[in-house]
Amino acid sequence: MGSDVIDEKIFKSEVDPALMLSFVKFAAEKMAETFGPTYKRLIIEYALKFESELLGERPPETIDDIEQLANYLLSRIEKHPKSYCALVYGMSKVDQLLQGGSGTARSVSASVLKKIFEDSGMLNQLIGSTANPYEALTKVEELLASIKANMPGEIVLQNLSNGNLRIIIRDCPYVDACKRMRSEGLWRPDGTPECYLLTRSTVIAEIITGKQYDYKVEELTPPERCSGYVHPI
Repeated sequence: MGSDVIDEKIFKSEVDPALMLSFVKFAAEKMAETFGPTYKRLIIEYALKFESELLGERPPETIDDIEQLANYLLSRIEKHPKSYCALVYGMSKVDQLLQGGSGTARSVSASVLKKIFEDSGMLNQLIGSTANPYEALTKVEELLASIKANMPGEIVLQNLSNGNLRIIIRDCPYVDACKRMRSEGLWRPDGTPECYLLTRSTVIAEIITGKQYDYKVEELTPPERCSGYVHPI
């Protein structure tokens, strides 16, 4: 640990492609409810384009809802184990197009993710239990690990002396979508890289502590190592 690190926790889990696809599908459906049918149509369009280009095959022409899209991606798991990344890419691409790269696009995406956690009730017992983002994320990761629902790959949480939280990510499950988004210049409104796992961590910190946070990417070399800070705003 560096001199600025007070404490750290490491969480590891294997990727279950079918389970990841189920979670991402649920998020896409929630986002489609927020934005409406145009959003849903474009998610499907861009997700199919992503997957067909990666596999070098013609996409189906009969898919018109997210359930059908998820079933198609599930059928491609043997060829592309991270086929759920097509949906992640589709959602991020449409955010940029519909919101024009504005701050609203990022806040809506985070708000929908927050709504998913809140509606599930999974974190209710931890709300208000700490004002420290490191402690909040540690408690949540421990809870999710106990029910085998934690994020796959390796996540290192570091409590820093300045009160911020550093997150180190290895074997990121979203690497395919991340590389594609960066190659197309899909950045955050402030021109910094977007990271789904850091967005997720920021949302969790806000739910548990009741404070507002943002994140900043520190290192981006997926899938070997990425890192970033969650800090108060």
